[in-house]
Amino acid sequence: MKIVADENIPLLDAFFGEMSTSLVRKPGRDLTANDVRDADILLVRSITKVNQALLDGSAVKFVGTCTIGTDHLDLPYLEKSGIQYSNAPGCNAQAVVDYVLSALVTLSERWQQPWQSLSIGIVGAGNVGGRLYKVLKSLGVNVIAYDPDVDEFSSALLAEKVWQQDVISLHTPITHDGPNKTHHLIDRNKLRILKDRACLINSCRGTVINNHDLLEHLNSQPKFEAILDVYEEEPTPSDQLIKACLLATPHIAGYSLDGKYQGTAMIYEALCDFLALPKRLSLAQLISEPALKKISISQDAPSEFMLKACIRSAYDIRDDHFRMQSLVGMTKEDKAKGFDQLRKNYPIRRDLTQLKLSMKRMIEPNWVEALGVKISKH
Repeated sequence: MKIVADENIPLLDAFFGEMSTSLVRKPGRDLTANDVRDADILLVRSITKVNQALLDGSAVKFVGTCTIGTDHLDLPYLEKSGIQYSNAPGCNAQAVVDYVLSALVTLSERWQQPWQSLSIGIVGAGNVGGRLYKVLKSLGVNVIAYDPDVDEFSSALLAEKVWQQDVISLHTPITHDGPNKTHHLIDRNKLRILKDRACLINSCRGTVINNHDLLEHLNSQPKFEAILDVYEEEPTPSDQLIKACLLATPHIAGYSLDGKYQGTAMIYEALCDFLALPKRLSLAQLISEPALKKISISQDAPSEFMLKACIRSAYDIRDDHFRMQSLVGMTKEDKAKGFDQLRKNYPIRRDLTQLKLSMKRMIEPNWVEALGVKISKH
């Protein structure tokens, strides 16, 4: 059995080596029909468009994407062709939550306002948005969510109010049709109804926002901020857009080691089910210990300091922002290569929930529990 896989999927040999006679690694963005013609299994990430042009005439019987979304898969074509497919919903949800929390910490410093005092609107309350909502709610943040497909968050009142918050965080899939389509959900008309002093965070899909309209809005509204991890013109977002953002990062919001490993593990299990094979491996057998396992906090430390220390110990968004700035001024070809290299050579990052907090006395146990941080008393 031949497996063709995106070269950046982790643990390929560990999970798939024994079940394949040939395991071929390819750059995911450059996969061609010739690469997969004699493959039985195709394993991808979100940067590979899986459609008739790629698979027609191939031997592929199963497509696994080690990512939450499926908008890069032509599902009607796969179903019509009898090709089984599977994705990894929720695999990196915690990593994206960590990303948004770190973004809020930096935004609060920019605005000189405690981030817990900001009102947050979440658009899309699925695996990621739903988890973010629960965390922020548990932290005592004024947060609301809207999602027409989730009964709890589908009211007309929420649909109106979600756009009137200080921060709006987007967590939707891409849909192109119907009354709730999300392609260009944010355009100049939507931007006009937002507060003059607001921040838009996009860590889902680049085309949820009309990037041209956003850049115009950023240039005309000096108090408005944007934090972007995804872009319409990926992997070559314009220098103007990168520089106009408060924070710009190279599509890495969900790039924790735990999230990527979990995505691979979920596709391994789905492939085992498809092939009717026993699941001999588990993620717990393969994942390593975090490089930073524990931080120690003084009993006199303010709770705001502890909260920020925990979040930034797990993930500091500013690091990725400055890496992204290295692409400014490059030619389009070099920028595309540089963007993909930032992702391919991404530093090891672990989920906040892998962190243990050591403290002499329990302070603000509610937020510690909300973050998912483990407690180790002295």
